[in-house]
Formats: sequence, C-alpha cells, structure tokens
Amino acid sequence: MNGNKKQRRVNLLASQKPGPRNRKGIKKQEKTIFIAKVFFLLKTVFLKINNSIFVIYSFLKKRPRTSYILSIVVIFLIVLKVSIYYVDIYSEKILPNHIQINTDNPKITSELYASINKELIKSIKNQEKRSHFLESVDNILNSLDIVDQYWIRLGLDGKLQINAIMEIPVMIIEAKNNERYIISNNMKIIFKNPPQNEYSSLLKIEAPEVKINWHSKNYYIKLKKNRSISNVSNSLETSGPVNFPWLIKQIRLINSEIQNVGSGYSLVKISWSSQSGFSLKINRNIQMLKNKKLIPQKSETRELPSKDLTNTELIEFNALLGDGQIRDKMDRLKILLIDLSNKNIYPSEVDLDFSDKATFKILGSNPSPSI
Repeated sequence: MNGNKKQRRVNLLASQKPGPRNRKGIKKQEKTIFIAKVFFLLKTVFLKINNSIFVIYSFLKKRPRTSYILSIVVIFLIVLKVSIYYVDIYSEKILPNHIQINTDNPKITSELYASINKELIKSIKNQEKRSHFLESVDNILNSLDIVDQYWIRLGLDGKLQINAIMEIPVMIIEAKNNERYIISNNMKIIFKNPPQNEYSSLLKIEAPEVKINWHSKNYYIKLKKNRSISNVSNSLETSGPVNFPWLIKQIRLINSEIQNVGSGYSLVKISWSSQSGFSLKINRNIQMLKNKKLIPQKSETRELPSKDLTNTELIEFNALLGDGQIRDKMDRLKILLIDLSNKNIYPSEVDLDFSDKATFKILGSNPSPSI
C-alpha cells in the first residue's frame, strides 16, 4: 500500500505544472547550457585558427624564399589599398576647370555647355563633392530625350569630357487632335509639337485616330523632385483602334521596303486609318528613272500622255496597301513600278489592297489590271 501511494504521489507531482521558482531554475539552467555551448564553439574556432597559423608558419619556415615573396605581395597590396583610399579622398575635392563636350548637334551642345556651367558654379559655391557634381551632370544628360548614349569623364587633371550620340529624327507622326511627334531612328518619341518650319523634310505619318499620351524625360524628373515620388515611370500610353507598337513596326517595314524599289522613288507620306489601312504618297523622279535605263527597247516603250508630265521632274502618286501582308504587297509594288517604268508608263494611283493582284491607274484612264 505504501509503495502504491508513493508511486501515485510521484505521478501527481510529475503531471503538475512547474511553479515560478521551478521555471526560474529551468531558465537559469538553459542559460548556463547556452553559455557553455558558446564557449565551446569559441574554443573550437580558436584552436582551428591556432592550428592553421601553426601550419602556415611551419610551411613558410621551411620555404624562406616563398615567405619573402608573399611578404612583398602583402606589403604591395596594403600600400595599393591605402593609396587608392587617399586618391579617392583627393578626387572627391576635384571639380572641373575645363569642359569639353562633343555631340553631333550644335544646338544640344550649346544647351549642355550652359546647363553644366550653371551646375558647376552652384557646386563650387556650395563646396559640393566631385561625385555629387557628376551625378548632377548625369541627370542633365539623362533628361534629354534626343540623347541616345553618352559618356562622362572627369580626371584628376580637372578636365571634364562628355561625348554624346544623338537620336536621329526620321519621321513625324500627326496623331489625334493634330498633335505632332518626332520619331527617331530607334523608333522612340523625342519631341512633341515642334515648330511648323522645323523637321519639314521628314517622312510624315498621318494617324488621326491614334491618341498618344507622351511626356518628356525632364517632365518626369521634375515630377519626382517636386512630389518626392520615386516610382514614377516614363511610360508611353496610346489609345485608338490600333496597337501603337504594331503601327510603328509596319511603318518601319514600309519605309525600308520603299528604299529597295530603287533610285527615282522616295516616300513622302504614309497615312493610316482603321477603314482603309495604309496608303502611301510616293515621289517619282521621271528624269532619274529615264537615266537609269540601260537598253530601252522600242517595242516596250509607251509615251506618257502630255497632260501627265509637267515642267517639274518630281511627280507624286498614291499607293493603297490596306492592312495585312505588307511585305508581300511592297514586293508586288516594286515589281510593278520597275515593269511600268521600263515601258515609260507612270501610274497616278496603284491599288494593292488585294490578296493576289494589283491594279494601277494612269491620269485620265480607267483602272487597269496588272500584277
């Protein structure tokens, strides 16, 4: 009986939760075990390091030549590191005493000189560091949409060199609400609503159904600065019945294919609408086409009606492409124009909005089937 009572008492005590004193004792014991583990780990690491040092010392003692070379290398690295450190400190005090800017756009070059000189005066007045000044120069260059790539160098001689490559304007898009946008050779918008007398020689694109929402890089930089917002992105938004990247891709294709037609033809304007697709206005230099012919045959020639020719050598004609199969239609246009020019036939209108043929029209005549 006494044995059963003792066993029940032991089981009862084991099932009870430990009191405050017991919990303190357990925590103290756990802390002691943790400290012992930390000391054991530190001792192990120390012994490992000590053994490694002993092994390295024994190795170098047996090979004095290697020890001598390693000592020189270590000293050299220390001197190099210290020298770089002090050069960095010295270079931070350097601001340019001479500025050289190389671009292929005199107007942009003049603007850069003015902006950078203004920033330099401000940096000298505020005793700013070299890195802060270079960051400001980088922001100036990055704010210009017409700048494609640029390189900045400020050496210890105090000479600031900037080389920049400009975007090349190749076409102008007239979108909704008569908004005009300059497109570069990289198919990027670089300017909005330029003066009417500027960029008059560029290829014109008419897309009156497309709405383009575009702002310059400088606009977004000022927006971030004024509102202290860092996640504002320079994005292009468009709306309309056509995808803008697709439109640009097709225009680029048409522009490149018209150059394969040969000398004597040049693209003046591309128009796009959701109903008729693409239509082209092409310049034709008749004198150049005549000079280009090597062996004209009388049986293949046909005199152009007198009312078609004027005193000018440049005559425009229209070509309707539609939407799909642009590359195939441009190939048919090339074949048709070469064939007709060899016969001294110069159409005033060409319709290629068919899947397997093209028709052309001469001034004062009905449309004729062709290729």
